[in-house]
Amino acid sequence: MKKETEPEFINSPLNHPMPNYNVYRIKKTESILVHVISFILGGLAGLVFYCDLFMKDGERTLATHISNTVVFIVIGLLAEKFLVPMYINSQLTKQKNQLKTQFCNMLESLTSSFSTGSNVVNAFEAATKDLKMQYDDKSFIVQEMEEILSGISQNINIEVMLKNFGERSGNEDISSFADVFEICYRKGGDMQSAIARTHSVITEKIAISDEIETKLTSNKMQHNVMSIMPIVLVAMLRMTNDAFASSFTSLSGVIVNTVAIGIFIGAYKYGLKIVNIKG
Repeated sequence: MKKETEPEFINSPLNHPMPNYNVYRIKKTESILVHVISFILGGLAGLVFYCDLFMKDGERTLATHISNTVVFIVIGLLAEKFLVPMYINSQLTKQKNQLKTQFCNMLESLTSSFSTGSNVVNAFEAATKDLKMQYDDKSFIVQEMEEILSGISQNINIEVMLKNFGERSGNEDISSFADVFEICYRKGGDMQSAIARTHSVITEKIAISDEIETKLTSNKMQHNVMSIMPIVLVAMLRMTNDAFASSFTSLSGVIVNTVAIGIFIGAYKYGLKIVNIKG
C-alpha cells in the first residue's frame, strides 16, 4: 500500500489553508537544484569506485564507456533517494527551530503587553505589532498571529485558534501553551504569570539545546569529514597509481568495493545517530 503523506496545509478554524509545520514545503526551483546536485555528486562518487570496467589491454572499450554511463546514472539516482530526504529533513529541523524561536519572542511580547494591564485581545494586537517590527509579513509567527486576530474579529474563541496552531506546529511547547491559555482564560487564572512562566521554560530549553548543539558541532564536523575522506582518498589513489586503479576493475575488486561501500554507509548512518542528539 502507498504510504500516506502529511498535507502541506491544514485548514484553520476560519477554513484558511495554514502551514503544517511537520512538512517542509520545498520550492520547485529548490527541488530541481537539490535533485540535480545530488544526482551529479552521486554519479561522480560512483565513478570513483566503479569507473573503467571491462577494459582490454589497458584500453577503454565500448563496454567500458557504457558501464561508466550506467554507473553514473544508477548511482546518481540512488544518491537522489538518499541525499534529497536528508536535505528535506535538515530544512524541516531548521523550520521547526525558527518557529520555536519566533514563538518564544511572541510570548515575550505578550508578557510585556499583559504587564501594562492590557486585556487578551489588546495584548495579542500589541504583540503582533511588535513581531512585525522583528520579522517580515511572511514569517511563520506573523502569519499565525494575523490568523488568530482574524479569528477573534469573526467571533471564534481565541483558545480554538491557539489549539489549531499548536496541532499544526508539531511542537509540544506550543500545544502545552494552548492548553494552559485555555484553562487560564476560561477559569480566570493569572494570564500574565502563566505566559511569563511558559516563556521562561521555553527560553531555558532553547538555551540548553543551543549549548548541546555547540558542544556537538566539532563532532558533527569530524563525522562529515570522515564520511568524505574515503571517497577523496580512493579518487587520489586511482589518479596517481595505475596499478591501484586497475585492481578496482577486476571482479574481486568490484565485490570488495561493494562490501566496503555497504559498511561505509552503515557506519555513516550509525554515526548520525550518535551525533544527532535532541536537546
